[in-house]
Amino acid sequence: MRQEHRVDIPENLTRRWAEHAREKGWSERTAFHADGRAWTFAEVFDGAARVAAGYRSHGLRTGDRVLLALPDSVEMVWCLLGAWQAGLVAVPVNVQMSRMDLTRDVVTAEPALVVVDPETAGWLGDSGPAPTTEVVPLVAAEPEEAFATGGNAAALAVFTSGTTGAPKLCFFRHRDLGAPRAPGLVSGPDTVGLSVSRMYFVGGLSASVFTTLETGQVAVLSRPRATPAAAVELMRRHNVTVLFAQPSFLARLLLEPGHAEVLGNVRQAFCAGEVFTARLREQLVPIMGPRLLNTYGTTEAGAVAVGPPAVYDVPSAVGPPLPGRPVRVVDADGHELPTGSMGELHIRVPIATRGVAHGSLGPDILTDVWWPTGDLASIDENGVVHAHGRLDDIEVIGGQNLVPSEVERLLESHPRVLEAAVSSVWRPAGDTSLRAYVVAAAAPGSSDEGPVRGDDALAAELVELARSTLSWYKVPQDVVWLDTLPRNGNGKLLRRVLRAQGDEFIQPHRHYPASNAPRT
Repeated sequence: MRQEHRVDIPENLTRRWAEHAREKGWSERTAFHADGRAWTFAEVFDGAARVAAGYRSHGLRTGDRVLLALPDSVEMVWCLLGAWQAGLVAVPVNVQMSRMDLTRDVVTAEPALVVVDPETAGWLGDSGPAPTTEVVPLVAAEPEEAFATGGNAAALAVFTSGTTGAPKLCFFRHRDLGAPRAPGLVSGPDTVGLSVSRMYFVGGLSASVFTTLETGQVAVLSRPRATPAAAVELMRRHNVTVLFAQPSFLARLLLEPGHAEVLGNVRQAFCAGEVFTARLREQLVPIMGPRLLNTYGTTEAGAVAVGPPAVYDVPSAVGPPLPGRPVRVVDADGHELPTGSMGELHIRVPIATRGVAHGSLGPDILTDVWWPTGDLASIDENGVVHAHGRLDDIEVIGGQNLVPSEVERLLESHPRVLEAAVSSVWRPAGDTSLRAYVVAAAAPGSSDEGPVRGDDALAAELVELARSTLSWYKVPQDVVWLDTLPRNGNGKLLRRVLRAQGDEFIQPHRHYPASNAPRT
């Protein structure tokens, strides 16, 4: 009898982690600290099994998408693992977005069910794009014992930050998901981790959920988005030993009383999501030394490089590419550039997921490809990847990508605004926020001629207009009045000129150097 060849494909993700925890003897150990109590591994998987049954009671079928409009919490973990146990695709979203942005994501995802938290996104139940439920009725069901097929089945879809326009959905299969693996990473049962990056990011999911379930660490979850002061308190209360945060968050953390104590207990701190600046390097490296790791990657292709800033002389250096992930830098025509030249970074990956405009179009997964990151980078003679920023005009505020035109159009809707532009600004504390540059119009009935300057009252009106309409990271922190916006001969806005105005921490990497300038 001929023996059939068996391909070893990982089984259902939730089943793999549940069996792993039992084999390791972790069932009664703490997996998460959340909402003022400890949750064991056994409680996590029991809740997941109940949610899986709850999904079934709503008539969801294998492959359906369930959108999770939930804060970071044990309920979010239950709903993720329950979705995977039931063979559904979990779509976590940012509940702190504006109503307009969150409704847009629901429409894009095309979910069969939306799970909401009454204190954050409960109003989604009245918006109508999809049927909704809260977590409580889901976990009231008897635990589901069966596990759906895993392996190549889609398990997770996350939104991109909108680098090329409207956010798109990137799908991941059961076999694609797991804890990060790189030389020197600290993890395990004696580790307590806190991720400031939320679970609607792959990085946040990996730091809080994947690493916990694979390595046995304890993860601290914060239902509200953690402020630097709250992070210090959580780190002190739970004796956090691994921290995951955006660089600008770490800069603000240094301003908080007690930061030296809690950072002294940290064995490893990861920064990701933004360019690591010279100012931040000066602030953090003397405190953290080699315990601080700079990480770089993309939603679509995963991690690219990790390295300790203390080892390198310049802040742009991230580290060598991860094992098995070759990198190259190309010019605007796709030709590979020599060592030290700046251009677009491409990475060779076993799989990459292309974002799709609607949930029903996914997944769109490529295998064994050179993936264009859209980032300006260089590779030095030692093979170290240097990250210099985006190739386009996208701003990064608090780890979130921001399309300036959305904010600019809103500001220009005000009757006292002729033109408006926005850009990110490095503040004295070392973090970034948005600044608006505005050409004001004369007030109705005014006899003013020539350039008009705005005043504090108008600036306050514009900031409030943005705050009432847009997500928090899209709101300008201040307004600068200009007679005209800087433009080139073709009438195109010169953002690099705006960024240089009044910003002593200007990032010159925001555009190609002249020798590598893209053709127009």
